[in-house]
Amino acid sequence: MKKFSLPGPRGLAFDCVTRSLDGGADAQAVLDDALSSSDLDQRDRGFVTEILYGYLRMRIRLQTVLNCFLSNPDGLPAPVLRVLGMASYEIMHMDVPAYASVDWGVDSAKRLSRGKLGGLANAVLRKVARLAEDGADEDFFRRQTQGDVEYLSAYYSCPEWIVELWLDSYGREKAEMYLDAQICPPAAGFVLNTKDKEARKAALTLMEENDFIESDGQAFAFYSGYRPQVFKELPKEVFARQSYAAREALSVLEPVKWAVPVWDACAGRGGKLRFLNSKGVSPIIASDPHLRRLSALKRETPSISAFRASAINPPLAYSSIGTALLDVPCSGLGVLSRRPDTKFKRTPDDVASLIRLQSKILENSWKTVRSGGRMAYITCTLNPAENEVQIASFLKKHKDAKLVKEWTTPPESELREFFYSALIEKN
Repeated sequence: MKKFSLPGPRGLAFDCVTRSLDGGADAQAVLDDALSSSDLDQRDRGFVTEILYGYLRMRIRLQTVLNCFLSNPDGLPAPVLRVLGMASYEIMHMDVPAYASVDWGVDSAKRLSRGKLGGLANAVLRKVARLAEDGADEDFFRRQTQGDVEYLSAYYSCPEWIVELWLDSYGREKAEMYLDAQICPPAAGFVLNTKDKEARKAALTLMEENDFIESDGQAFAFYSGYRPQVFKELPKEVFARQSYAAREALSVLEPVKWAVPVWDACAGRGGKLRFLNSKGVSPIIASDPHLRRLSALKRETPSISAFRASAINPPLAYSSIGTALLDVPCSGLGVLSRRPDTKFKRTPDDVASLIRLQSKILENSWKTVRSGGRMAYITCTLNPAENEVQIASFLKKHKDAKLVKEWTTPPESELREFFYSALIEKN
């Protein structure tokens, strides 16, 4: 088994956090890699996953708590501060005996500081444990911060620039809904291949049990951690994980009415085109600039014609496409519940660059769409500049473009993921 910086499952979680935040790697990819090289049982795998994602979701809140008990937090080595944060997450948000979390934090701080900071870690984590017993409520965080933006950032564990963006764009009520959603685990989405007899029977059973958040009869969204009994009896090849919110953003555009051929211009691993396939949309072609994603797409959906290409400069003839499906690169601010590391990696400069990229993709993809055809635009972000404003700007430039539909996941959605989609017709 691979050796980690610190021992045990917590050591694996610590390494995952470090690789994600310091190395810039995607948290889920890091976790998958770490678990595949370990011999942990299912319970410990779940424990590692909970610490990784929980800490990333609550990192700013936890740091606000630690700052109450540290005279110079910036003077501590980053790995030690991270250990204190992870141990504090266990103490404040998990059903773990506080003494076990304190002991791990103290031992890890000693290891990382060659014995120098064990006493400090012990004193701080014991104070965190006492605070957890008393309850760290909203009033506590108001007392520790100055001004509304700083309070919202600390309590909802979200960078101030995102808090300000959402307040300015959506108002206080909606902004708090979005902030609350991103510190909660997202819904678990599954899709069944109902062409299979057993999968179809399972779907009917699930509909009768009615334990889901949302369903369209083929796809289901469940509260995080819930896994239906019927899945244990199904072959793995007839059902798969899929974000229900992402599927919904595509479904509301009514793809069964699209002109064909459909070009999935940012296909990824092929989740969208599999949905289109299941609805009888044909023919479909797909492209993606990333070789690894494209290889996975070809392996999992061999019947689809796929090629490597960028939607910025598509190698397709003018007016050759019925519908261009653009699931464009975006800031990802709508799916922070699923990808909490994103909020520590994105910057306002990144967003400005992405807006320019999206505009290029829209412009060049539009040239491939024939008269009477359509262009579908989808993002997984909460930022009008990438969504409504981007589409309004495109429509203003193109007199032959007509907005057919525009949709956003409702802020009160229990899916806790938020998508934007728009459908444009070429006159």
